[in-house]
Amino acid sequence: MELSIPLLPKESSLSSDWFRLENGSNAAIVTASGGRTETLIYVVFGDDFIAGLRVDRRTWILLPSAAVTSVTFKQLGASWLPPVRQTSEQGGSYLQGLGPVDMQIWPVGAQVALPASRGSVQGRWLVLSRASDGAAERLVALDAIALIEVVDVAAAVGNLDAERYGV
Repeated sequence: MELSIPLLPKESSLSSDWFRLENGSNAAIVTASGGRTETLIYVVFGDDFIAGLRVDRRTWILLPSAAVTSVTFKQLGASWLPPVRQTSEQGGSYLQGLGPVDMQIWPVGAQVALPASRGSVQGRWLVLSRASDGAAERLVALDAIALIEVVDVAAAVGNLDAERYGV
Protein backbone atom coordinates (compact mmCIF):
# COMPACT_ATOMS: atom_id res chain seq x y z
CA MET A 1 0.00 0.00 0.00
CA GLU A 2 1.31 3.45 -0.92
CA LEU A 3 0.75 6.44 1.28
CA SER A 4 1.46 10.00 0.19
CA ILE A 5 1.22 12.78 2.71
CA PRO A 6 2.12 16.47 2.49
CA LEU A 7 5.04 17.75 4.51
CA LEU A 8 3.00 19.83 6.94
CA PRO A 9 4.38 21.96 9.76
CA LYS A 10 4.56 19.96 13.00
CA GLU A 11 2.02 22.09 14.82
CA SER A 12 -0.67 21.34 12.25
CA SER A 13 0.02 17.63 11.82
CA LEU A 14 1.47 16.18 15.01
CA SER A 15 1.03 16.12 18.75
CA SER A 16 4.59 15.10 19.67
CA ASP A 17 8.14 15.48 18.39
CA TRP A 18 8.09 12.08 16.68
CA PHE A 19 5.33 10.80 14.47
CA ARG A 20 5.18 7.23 13.25
CA LEU A 21 3.39 6.93 9.97
CA GLU A 22 0.58 4.42 9.88
CA ASN A 23 0.67 1.31 7.69
CA GLY A 24 4.30 0.56 8.57
CA SER A 25 5.86 2.90 6.00
CA ASN A 26 9.60 2.30 6.00
CA ALA A 27 10.75 4.02 2.79
CA ALA A 28 10.24 7.25 0.89
CA ILE A 29 10.30 8.00 -2.81
CA VAL A 30 11.43 11.63 -3.02
CA THR A 31 11.10 13.69 -6.17
CA ALA A 32 13.31 16.76 -6.14
CA SER A 33 13.09 19.86 -8.28
CA GLY A 34 14.77 19.17 -11.58
CA GLY A 35 13.18 15.69 -11.75
CA ARG A 36 15.75 13.82 -9.61
CA THR A 37 14.16 10.87 -7.80
CA GLU A 38 15.66 9.25 -4.71
CA THR A 39 14.48 6.13 -2.89
CA LEU A 40 15.35 6.42 0.81
CA ILE A 41 15.31 4.06 3.79
CA TYR A 42 16.03 4.97 7.44
CA VAL A 43 13.94 8.04 6.65
CA VAL A 44 13.55 11.00 8.96
CA PHE A 45 11.87 14.25 7.97
CA GLY A 46 11.77 17.49 9.86
CA ASP A 47 10.35 20.95 9.55
CA ASP A 48 12.48 21.85 6.53
CA PHE A 49 14.22 18.67 5.30
CA ILE A 50 13.96 14.98 4.54
CA ALA A 51 16.94 12.66 5.00
CA GLY A 52 17.73 8.99 4.61
CA LEU A 53 19.95 6.31 3.18
CA ARG A 54 19.80 5.90 -0.60
CA VAL A 55 18.96 2.32 -1.49
CA ASP A 56 20.95 2.33 -4.73
CA ARG A 57 24.26 3.81 -3.52
CA ARG A 58 24.02 3.38 0.25
CA THR A 59 24.93 7.01 0.91
CA TRP A 60 23.22 9.26 3.41
CA ILE A 61 21.53 12.32 1.92
CA LEU A 62 19.62 15.31 3.18
CA LEU A 63 17.26 17.27 0.93
CA PRO A 64 15.97 20.66 2.08
CA SER A 65 12.20 20.88 1.68
CA ALA A 66 12.63 23.79 -0.75
CA ALA A 67 14.26 21.32 -3.17
CA VAL A 68 11.52 18.67 -2.81
CA THR A 69 8.45 18.57 -5.05
CA SER A 70 6.80 15.42 -3.62
CA VAL A 71 7.29 12.53 -1.23
CA THR A 72 5.53 9.17 -1.39
CA PHE A 73 5.90 6.89 1.61
CA LYS A 74 5.90 3.14 0.97
CA GLN A 75 6.14 -0.09 2.89
CA LEU A 76 8.99 -2.26 1.65
CA GLY A 77 8.98 -5.98 2.39
CA ALA A 78 12.06 -5.82 4.63
CA SER A 79 10.67 -6.01 8.16
CA TRP A 80 14.03 -5.01 9.69
CA LEU A 81 13.81 -1.48 8.28
CA PRO A 82 12.79 1.15 10.84
CA PRO A 83 9.61 3.12 10.19
CA VAL A 84 9.62 6.60 8.68
CA ARG A 85 9.99 9.18 11.43
CA GLN A 86 9.19 12.87 11.75
CA THR A 87 10.86 15.37 14.04
CA SER A 88 10.41 19.07 14.73
CA GLU A 89 14.12 19.67 14.06
CA GLN A 90 15.32 21.90 11.29
CA GLY A 91 17.95 20.80 8.78
CA GLY A 92 20.76 22.80 10.38
CA SER A 93 20.16 21.22 13.79
CA TYR A 94 19.97 17.78 12.25
CA LEU A 95 23.28 18.29 10.44
CA GLN A 96 24.89 19.48 13.68
CA GLY A 97 23.86 16.16 15.20
CA LEU A 98 25.98 14.38 12.60
CA GLY A 99 29.07 16.22 13.78
CA PRO A 100 31.84 17.12 11.35
CA VAL A 101 31.61 14.64 8.46
CA ASP A 102 32.84 14.54 4.87
CA MET A 103 30.10 15.61 2.48
CA GLN A 104 29.35 16.76 -1.04
CA ILE A 105 27.05 19.71 -1.58
CA TRP A 106 24.91 20.41 -4.65
CA PRO A 107 24.01 24.11 -4.65
CA VAL A 108 20.58 25.05 -5.99
CA GLY A 109 20.67 25.01 -9.80
CA ALA A 110 24.10 23.33 -10.05
CA GLN A 111 24.53 20.16 -12.09
CA VAL A 112 27.85 19.31 -10.41
CA ALA A 113 28.60 19.01 -6.70
CA LEU A 114 31.21 21.05 -4.89
CA PRO A 115 34.35 19.02 -4.07
CA ALA A 116 33.94 16.67 -1.11
CA SER A 117 34.86 18.52 2.08
CA ARG A 118 34.53 18.24 5.84
CA GLY A 119 31.36 20.13 6.71
CA SER A 120 30.02 21.64 9.91
CA VAL A 121 27.09 23.94 10.63
CA GLN A 122 27.56 27.48 11.93
CA GLY A 123 24.19 29.19 12.26
CA ARG A 124 22.54 29.35 8.82
CA TRP A 125 25.83 28.44 7.07
CA LEU A 126 27.59 25.22 6.19
CA VAL A 127 31.34 25.62 6.65
CA LEU A 128 33.36 23.45 4.27
CA SER A 129 37.05 22.62 4.66
CA ARG A 130 39.50 20.31 2.92
CA ALA A 131 42.43 21.53 5.04
CA SER A 132 43.86 19.16 7.64
CA ASP A 133 43.59 21.85 10.34
CA GLY A 134 39.88 22.36 9.58
CA ALA A 135 40.30 25.98 8.46
CA ALA A 136 37.21 27.21 6.63
CA GLU A 137 37.61 27.26 2.85
CA ARG A 138 34.05 27.93 1.78
CA LEU A 139 30.74 28.98 3.29
CA VAL A 140 27.49 27.83 1.72
CA ALA A 141 24.16 29.19 2.92
CA LEU A 142 21.88 26.36 4.02
CA ASP A 143 19.09 28.00 1.99
CA ALA A 144 21.21 27.70 -1.18
CA ILE A 145 21.64 23.91 -0.98
CA ALA A 146 19.63 21.46 -3.12
CA LEU A 147 21.18 18.23 -1.77
CA ILE A 148 23.76 17.15 0.79
CA GLU A 149 25.40 13.74 0.43
CA VAL A 150 27.40 12.42 3.37
CA VAL A 151 30.49 10.73 1.95
CA ASP A 152 31.48 8.87 5.13
CA VAL A 153 28.22 7.12 5.98
CA ALA A 154 29.76 4.97 8.74
CA ALA A 155 30.92 8.06 10.61
CA ALA A 156 27.58 9.80 10.20
CA VAL A 157 25.55 6.79 11.34
CA GLY A 158 27.95 6.34 14.25
CA ASN A 159 27.32 9.96 15.25
CA LEU A 160 23.55 9.64 15.13
CA ASP A 161 21.57 8.72 18.21
CA ALA A 162 19.85 5.50 17.07
CA GLU A 163 16.73 5.98 19.15
CA ARG A 164 16.36 9.64 18.25
CA TYR A 165 16.86 9.28 14.51
CA GLY A 166 15.52 5.75 13.91
CA VAL A 167 18.80 4.33 12.62
